[in-house]
Amino acid sequence: MLVKYAVKNIVKEEINMPRRGENIYKRKDGRWEGRYIRGHSSSGRAEYGYVYARSYRECRAKRQQRLESLQELPAKTSSLTLNQAAERFLADKQDKLKQSTLARYAYMLEHYILPALGAVLVCQLTANQISDFLRRLQKNGLSGKSARDVGVLLKSILKYSAPKAGCSCPGLTVELPAYRRKQIDIFCPDEVQRLAQKIVVEPTTTGIAILLTLNTGLRLGELCALQYKDIDLQKVIHVTKTVQRIRSGDRTCLAVLPPKSNSAHRTIPLPLDMAILLKKAVQSHPDGEKYLLTGKNVPMEPRTLQYQYQVLLKATGIPYRNFHVLRHTYASRCVERGVDVKSLSEMLGHTDVRTTLQVYVHSSLEHKMRVIQSICFLAPVLDPDCSPSPSPSDHPEAPRYQQLLTTLSQMG
Repeated sequence: MLVKYAVKNIVKEEINMPRRGENIYKRKDGRWEGRYIRGHSSSGRAEYGYVYARSYRECRAKRQQRLESLQELPAKTSSLTLNQAAERFLADKQDKLKQSTLARYAYMLEHYILPALGAVLVCQLTANQISDFLRRLQKNGLSGKSARDVGVLLKSILKYSAPKAGCSCPGLTVELPAYRRKQIDIFCPDEVQRLAQKIVVEPTTTGIAILLTLNTGLRLGELCALQYKDIDLQKVIHVTKTVQRIRSGDRTCLAVLPPKSNSAHRTIPLPLDMAILLKKAVQSHPDGEKYLLTGKNVPMEPRTLQYQYQVLLKATGIPYRNFHVLRHTYASRCVERGVDVKSLSEMLGHTDVRTTLQVYVHSSLEHKMRVIQSICFLAPVLDPDCSPSPSPSDHPEAPRYQQLLTTLSQMG
């Protein structure tokens, strides 16, 4: 009986107590006060209304009635500016988007959208106005992709605001500018070998990081966020976070964040030679919480790694290409060695396998020539002594690979 009574009292207490975030409070005079948003000022700030009652349940019912009556009122569409709509959009997305994404949205709004269109009413913003705005951005030097990203954010704000304001947004019909994807570069096999030779002979933290990227396709931020505990000596690494410098007000800060997407949480197998090279580094640092590239409890600044990478390229005599080219090179080499696209997509952390095919797979001319020669069928007719060239999978680099394994084993 005591248990039933206690449970009954707990249930009764839950029913008669305010829930978190409900904006209902008990005043010192014993009455209950409920607060609700009844509208917004011309500057976009929330304006509140209040209800009072003798009990929590009565106060909650009164507050709900006021909210429902507000929903029945015609929306004031003529006063909603893009500035106000953007503020509400960001406020609504605070707990739904990554911190880095919010910072990127805030930057685009502050530097591009609001200075040009912030005072325009949402219901009056036309597709032609948006098209002209995006063309001006490109004319002033913004890339086609960046201009399109600005347009995507602008349309998202309009789409979010339209049903809430109860108005139509003519700007939603705008066609965003198309852009031509740049040809992505990769390091050729000779450059990869020269880098590997330089790093093996004169091993440094930066060198190991570059080899690790060439063998795993890690993104720059993922590499900087790698801790010793993420490296499994059973020849795999676990990607669980990334490092990124994000804007906070007028300043920026270095932050350790979740990976780019759910698919970016992944386990990547290591080639044997890379596993041997990492084994020594991991075993000499028993504290798994420390970061691989610093040996400390703080990660390396991505820009620092980029600078050191640039210095290494110069010392090796290899023309500069940005750090992400290491990732492109890994993807292309995997395809040329016969790795199926689905597996490669998972190792790269892509959400859609089409991204792997469209962006990161760039077969070399040498590979294409070998593939074409492997389908030759006229050779026996033209010359009985001629045979088709071996397929790419029959084209190993065994002697050079075994020599590198021997060198790495001696280092350990």
